[in-house]
Amino acid sequence: MAGFLQLCLQVPNLGTLLFFVIFILLIPGLIIGTDNYDFFKYYFPFVVMAAAALTEAGMPRYFDTLYPQQPNTLSAFLSKNFINLLAIVAIMISAISASMANGNLIIGLISAIIAFMITFPVAGTVIPFLIRQSDRIIKDAVRDGFRFPGNWHKYFIGLVFIVLFMILQLVLTRLLTKMIISTNLAANAARNSQMMASGTMATNQSKNNQ
Repeated sequence: MAGFLQLCLQVPNLGTLLFFVIFILLIPGLIIGTDNYDFFKYYFPFVVMAAAALTEAGMPRYFDTLYPQQPNTLSAFLSKNFINLLAIVAIMISAISASMANGNLIIGLISAIIAFMITFPVAGTVIPFLIRQSDRIIKDAVRDGFRFPGNWHKYFIGLVFIVLFMILQLVLTRLLTKMIISTNLAANAARNSQMMASGTMATNQSKNNQ
């Protein structure tokens, strides 16, 4: 089975093609079919980070045209920018939906900023860097001459960091959303109290004038 998988991945661009079939066609189709559209705001940032992690972990043989930091072929350029485009569209739609659902433009803007910050800098530079550094540390720590079976430890490291960054995005988005909603509720309550006080003062003044 492992030999068959290795043989398949050695076919030029097959890893990229499988990624697009699974993560760009099948899974989004399943999400749409179950009406879980809100999940897209987390799914496509995950796709960007997963593509970056697979590209770094699979170097130099596997997924080399999927999401390279510096595309040097047309297929790599198209693949990376198409994935980025899908993520950008998903983030924008999610931000607009969040603004409409909460009746607050700031909530949508904050969610979009967090998603952009977590997705692109992290996927483009941070995750590949962490995979390389973790790989070096692990290899330095084990005994001399030890060889890992393939690059499976790199894939696992990439998955761990993806999960951590996705949790960070979720926590930050929900925390800041709750803070903004609480601030707005407090401001509205203060405004209503001020209006009621002004109305009471106006009523009392009117009675006194009579």
